[in-house]
Amino acid sequence: MKKIILIITLLTPLHLQSDHHTIGGPGEGAFNALAVQAHDVTKYVNLLKSDLSLFTALGATAGGVCITRSGHDYLGQMLVWSAFPDLASALHANTLYDPTSQAPQALAKLRTIKYGTTWKGLKSFRLDPGWERVLKVKVSADNLNAYVESLRELETAIINDGHETFNLGVFGPFGGGVHESQTLMVRAISPTARESGQIADEYFAGASWGRIWEKSRTMIDEVVSDTYELCEQIYSAE
Repeated sequence: MKKIILIITLLTPLHLQSDHHTIGGPGEGAFNALAVQAHDVTKYVNLLKSDLSLFTALGATAGGVCITRSGHDYLGQMLVWSAFPDLASALHANTLYDPTSQAPQALAKLRTIKYGTTWKGLKSFRLDPGWERVLKVKVSADNLNAYVESLRELETAIINDGHETFNLGVFGPFGGGVHESQTLMVRAISPTARESGQIADEYFAGASWGRIWEKSRTMIDEVVSDTYELCEQIYSAE
């Protein structure tokens, strides 16, 4: 029964629209993410921006990049993400393009592919990239629903405490292989690193919402990774 509850939760739809819209949910929507090692991050991102036809061909509603700025596993760590209106579209997109064999040569020589994953949101989420603390965590099936709900409560409390632009997403993986098969991805997003730091300072100064954060941490079995990423949307279908 516990496994059934977990599967139902991960398959709950999430509403997703492109370009700073709210994903109200759970509803529709999903992301594909390709983790790469860029040999020259600036050149690679600029080349992606110069030809956005691939995002269109995949049927993505939005697309962009996230560059790891702290907590690297390797130099040049980053990912390319694509947003889709539903999980079916995200998974179908994997059949339309093989980045290992079909990428333009100019693009392929600037990066080494690590792995790809499809991510499904487990709570409402606003697509508004910025400075993002990214936690990969393991949470038991017993605690999954309570964990997601605690993060929903935390997001509301931080916003009501004066951080209107704060945004918190929780995602479950599909096809993550050994890299992501047992992890959840939590993204705590602020427009800038300074604003993210201000929220952290307020926590250490005793912000009331800190109790919610501490409660959510008790439900985590393992923190797999903890990074900061600078994310940017470079494509919108609208």
